[in-house]
Amino acid sequence: MEENLKQSKQYSKLKVGISIIQFIMIIAFFLVMLFSKASVLLADAVKSRFENFYLQVGLYLIIFGCIYYLIFLPLNFYEGFLLEHKFHLSNQTLAGWAIRSFKKLLISLPILLLAAEALYLALRYCGDYWWLPVTAAWLFMTVVLSKIAPILIIPLLYKCRPLADNELKEKLLELGKRCGVIIKDVFEIKLSKETKKANAAVAGFGKGRRILLGDTLMKNYTADEIESVFAHELGHVRLLHTWKILGFGTIVSAACFYLTSLLFGRSVNILGFENIYNIAAFPLLLLFLLLVGFALVPIQNGYSRHLEKQADIFALARTADSQNLASALSKLSIQNLSDPSPGRLVKLFFYDHPPIAERLAYCNQKMAR
Repeated sequence: MEENLKQSKQYSKLKVGISIIQFIMIIAFFLVMLFSKASVLLADAVKSRFENFYLQVGLYLIIFGCIYYLIFLPLNFYEGFLLEHKFHLSNQTLAGWAIRSFKKLLISLPILLLAAEALYLALRYCGDYWWLPVTAAWLFMTVVLSKIAPILIIPLLYKCRPLADNELKEKLLELGKRCGVIIKDVFEIKLSKETKKANAAVAGFGKGRRILLGDTLMKNYTADEIESVFAHELGHVRLLHTWKILGFGTIVSAACFYLTSLLFGRSVNILGFENIYNIAAFPLLLLFLLLVGFALVPIQNGYSRHLEKQADIFALARTADSQNLASALSKLSIQNLSDPSPGRLVKLFFYDHPPIAERLAYCNQKMAR
């Protein structure tokens, strides 16, 4: 146990360190693109090829994205492959990592291009009020992606199948009925091909909602422990957390886009750009979005932790023995090398779930009562 705690602390420290390095590198990348005039040269080059504004935007973004991807590839490789293997958390081969990265790129590229074109449409025609239609577009895309992700995107990345263990399946569906949640089916997601970590999640809205249980969870946990994890996910559904996160996220995103619009609108002329929809100013726009978004992260994480605590309390009230949730959480902490008690700043900026030590405290209070 002591050795595992030491590894958890070391793993967490490295993950946080990589995130900080990446954050600094991204800021440096945007600043270099701006002040080296590389962004201006790239914008001029695409304008010389196409007269259509939106083709110019698309080509600029593809080239910009390729430069960004290549610069950050070594760091992503270290974090996603080498670090996971160093701590014996990965089953992924080098070829598997490369294929997975390529798949993610193919899936994300059209989505990001569509979002960027919508952004520049708003910048061009809505002036200083561009943040309003962009917030609406963000909301629309979030709902659409949440709808299609369980059906189209997740199966492209992971093999999913209906839960094969009929006895366990009936146990979980019966729990759903007792909790007042109608679940059409429970799916097992094949995580073990790539990772030793265990996980479970609710994906989608309404009839497209699926509860996903990782096969790594199925393999190493008792039926009662799996039931307690399932109850936690049911808590998210029953307490309407998906909609609450969507509503709260919309408010935070609107604030982020509004504050960015103020900073960006006052800076473009100072830096010599003739208008806010000049694509050469794209790194400046991203820089402000990054900085404002980072400042709002503690608020988002704090709200997310609040909802996760509610889901834990829901699970404790709906399962026969609170010891099962405590046992499952302890196993998850060990299996995933989660730092059970991170520092305050780390918790504020990097934890959207309560640390395991806090979650175990709820369970102990319940058992004490």
